[in-house]
Amino acid sequence: MSRSQEPEGLYRMLAMVFAAMVVLMFFFELAKQTLNPDITLWESHGVTIVFTSALSVVLVFFPLRSAYHERQKTKEELRLRQEAEENLRRSEMQYRSFVESVEDSIYTVDRETRYLLINTRHLVRSGLSPQAYAGKKYADFHSPAETRLFEKGIETVLATKRPFQDEYEKDGGYFLRKFYPVIDPERNEVVAVTIISSDITDRKNAEKHIETVNRKLNLLNDITRHDILNQLTVLHSLLDLADEQSTDMSAKKYLARGEQVIDTIHAQIAFSYDYQTIGVKSPQWQDLTQTVQRARMPLKIGDVILDASCSNLEIYADPLLEKVFFNLFENSLRYAGAHPRIRLAAEKKDGYLLLTYEDNGPGVPDEEKEKVFLRGFGKNTGLGLFLIRDILAITGITISENGTAGKGARFEIAVPAGAYRYR
Repeated sequence: MSRSQEPEGLYRMLAMVFAAMVVLMFFFELAKQTLNPDITLWESHGVTIVFTSALSVVLVFFPLRSAYHERQKTKEELRLRQEAEENLRRSEMQYRSFVESVEDSIYTVDRETRYLLINTRHLVRSGLSPQAYAGKKYADFHSPAETRLFEKGIETVLATKRPFQDEYEKDGGYFLRKFYPVIDPERNEVVAVTIISSDITDRKNAEKHIETVNRKLNLLNDITRHDILNQLTVLHSLLDLADEQSTDMSAKKYLARGEQVIDTIHAQIAFSYDYQTIGVKSPQWQDLTQTVQRARMPLKIGDVILDASCSNLEIYADPLLEKVFFNLFENSLRYAGAHPRIRLAAEKKDGYLLLTYEDNGPGVPDEEKEKVFLRGFGKNTGLGLFLIRDILAITGITISENGTAGKGARFEIAVPAGAYRYR
């Protein structure tokens, strides 16, 4: 600390010491002059007083300054420690308030699964007192099977230093359990694990109820669809017989129209099945080249060019991805003729993958580019492109039409990061 930084209190103290020494030395010299009147001015009085006082101040200054600084340092350390203790107390109080206010069971265990902290909710759920948990491990209150499952979660957190969760069933209820690591920042080591256990019995029961309802609805849809298709087959046969036996050209025209209606109904029923199965199965990684090849086979489309950028490309999508390309091919057949030329290419762009599907058909007018994806729009059933958009949306994939009218259709499929990869 420089002289300009010395505290004023220290200098006031030194001034008081100097003044006291001057007074003390004055009375000492006065007594000496009284006892020896012949003493000279040089030997006594002011010179001796000032010199002795100044020397005393010098001798006192450094020890006094050191002592003063130590006292100030001690006071500052005490203040900082008190502030730290107060902040820790406040933080602990807030943490305890949070832990006690939630409806979930919260407890912390060390690396050997010994209980360190338990909130009231968990005590109520277990029916035990805090003293009952003192020094005890998880295995002291649970079966061997439960303990193995719990220790597996602890071991996973210790090994990965990342949260882990599992579900378990107990006493007819269902629980979601989340394991959070408590990491020592100095050693970067997991020293304990905090567990939050939530009762999800109501949610599980609701999921089971919804699953049962969906299963019944799907069964009803399957039965109804099967019966309608059988009746359509019979109706189609009857119309064929009527057409063969009829000689009235007007009647034949109406019979042909009836058969077209049957084909439309058949297509709508097939759509209802496809739409019903969207999202039923989990998305999966699918090889683009193989998916396109399977989609083109039923339609026997020969002129399909797969750009080299599509090689070894996999897309994370609903299992109905094949249906997407089938409907695109069918759309090209309908508008570009019996032998359409189709090209499919891929390009990385701004963090996502852009799949481009082009054909040599008439294209889509600007005012219809968004309408083509609406249900019922179009010359046929108007369901194909509507189905495509919903299938792709399962994994965040979007589709749009960005071609130039009169120069062929151009569908752009944007695959987000994480939903595509190259093998």
